[in-house]
Amino acid sequence: MPNKKLAGMLAFLACTAPDPQPREKLSTLLWGSHFDAQAKQNLRQALFKLRQILGPDALKSEGEFVSLNAAVIACDVSQFERLVREGGRGALSAAADLYRGRLADDISIGEEGWSEWIAGERERLSELALGAMVALGEHELSEGHADQALRTGQRANALNDLREDSHRLIMRALSATGRNAEALKYYLDVVALLKRELSTEPDLATKTLASELRRTHTQDVPPASAEVMSEASPPLALMMRGEKPSLVVLPFRNMSGEPEQDYFADGVTEDIITALSRFRELVVIARGSSFALRDKGMTSGQIAQHFGVQYVLSGRIRKAGNRIRVSAELTHTGSEAQVWSDRYDRPLTDIFDLQDDVSSSVAAVVDPAVRGAEIERARRKPLTDLSAYDLYLRALHHLWGGTRDDVTKAIDLLRQSLRLDQARTPTLAALAWGLVMAPPLGAHTPPGATTEALGLARRAVEQDGTDAFAHAVYGFTLFGPAGDNDQGRVHASEAVSLNPSSAFAWGVLGMIDSMGGDYENAVVCLHRSLVLSPYDSMLHLWMTGLTASYFALGRHEDGIAWARKSVRHNPGNGTGHRMLAANLVAAGRLEEAREVTQRRDAAQKTTIRDLRAMRFFKQNDVLERYLSAQQAAGVAD
Repeated sequence: MPNKKLAGMLAFLACTAPDPQPREKLSTLLWGSHFDAQAKQNLRQALFKLRQILGPDALKSEGEFVSLNAAVIACDVSQFERLVREGGRGALSAAADLYRGRLADDISIGEEGWSEWIAGERERLSELALGAMVALGEHELSEGHADQALRTGQRANALNDLREDSHRLIMRALSATGRNAEALKYYLDVVALLKRELSTEPDLATKTLASELRRTHTQDVPPASAEVMSEASPPLALMMRGEKPSLVVLPFRNMSGEPEQDYFADGVTEDIITALSRFRELVVIARGSSFALRDKGMTSGQIAQHFGVQYVLSGRIRKAGNRIRVSAELTHTGSEAQVWSDRYDRPLTDIFDLQDDVSSSVAAVVDPAVRGAEIERARRKPLTDLSAYDLYLRALHHLWGGTRDDVTKAIDLLRQSLRLDQARTPTLAALAWGLVMAPPLGAHTPPGATTEALGLARRAVEQDGTDAFAHAVYGFTLFGPAGDNDQGRVHASEAVSLNPSSAFAWGVLGMIDSMGGDYENAVVCLHRSLVLSPYDSMLHLWMTGLTASYFALGRHEDGIAWARKSVRHNPGNGTGHRMLAANLVAAGRLEEAREVTQRRDAAQKTTIRDLRAMRFFKQNDVLERYLSAQQAAGVAD
């Protein structure tokens, strides 16, 4: 460009293309200090010169408006913004590469209008670049590329060292590479930086992450659980940072003086968690994880900090005869202030009204945007038989036990419950799930159990189309035993839509995608499930889906890592052992793979014919690659 103002005009028109810009705005932007007539004359001359340089088709004039022809002129700013909007890993990487510094840094124009516009645009684009880099780092972390995530976080930090999300990314990346002590030291540096530059402390998300790193460092949680949280915490911290209000429901305490009534308090707590999870405005930690920490000697505040949530719901239940008394309170973890509490004294026949009162009251306090329609949508069918409900609650304890004896007891109790109340949606769905899970756990099921499970799950969905658990169970039953892949995924996706806080729904959708061939999405869904419930009894199943997906994607070291976690979580997980062997073969570690096969065959011998019949992979090329790896690992024909 012959001069800075001509370059500035081109930059402005390129950044605002294809929107037409008033000539008066251009005059003010670049010649605001001139008299009006002189400014207009300068503008005409500048537009004439710009046409000479760019060509006659580059500029479009429509009366008092001027614009660049976007069909002729390409601009890196618009490309950058488009890539950021796309948001995928590849797009974010390209966007980060496009951003090489401040916008038009070599153009200096001494006009107030220009100074205001360029300062605002520089700040806006810098924030977009920072956000893209942090999001890219989160993608890298979720896919196990901790070193790349660290480099991305450092790039973001070089742009603005006062952005805490980039500091958190660096801390998590350091921890993921095994440098936990270094991550904690880095946190202390961040504390000092913020105090020195802004006279403030790190925000709650940063403090929560530091606390989690300390717990991991000192091994305050069980080893298997610590590993899961180490993998889960990057997306968890991101999710809890600002998407939606988040809370954990602690197991309500049984105050009846009868330990055998614990199951009732647990069952009511689980129902309250389910009711709260139906509110799309909330992120609710799954039952499996909030219950898992009950006997770990942690205070409610420590548990809340552990999960990185903003609210804790706790309470007490006393059941006496046919009456129930519930006291509940909601605490904001940041201020430690009690924001809501109430006490209910009801006949047991009103148990669902009580649950609705608690869940809708909490939802309304946590997020005033909760609408009446959502509250109504979360209401349950009326209780028709107290004995049926009691049997259902007893069954839940066993349903999630994860053993052959547990699932057998759960099926028996759920059948008894349905004989007393044949129309209760949660009972229908729970029995269907028990029948689906019995064969993998080695439990005996009568002939026709698959058909029965399919019928039960279908009835549950038909009776209550808003029940996420019913849709997830129906989807898994359709996909696996029934072989209806497309329809199974439809119902699993509906489950996630109905309850975005359901770790179970995300896990089922991830397993369907893992077995069905959408491996990238499977990884995303299964990681989301682990984040929402890092101590769940279903972890070994979701981890098996992850290791299978990584095998299909050719990321065998990731597959090995997750397979080891899967079999540690459940040593009886046969598919986890087989996936470990397959990934070891693909990674060139043949002797290790054969040792895994020998150990597994000693417990339960499986042939290539058996594995082919299971068809864990629906895609033939991946299935053949998997079976070939099993043969190499020593599995007999």
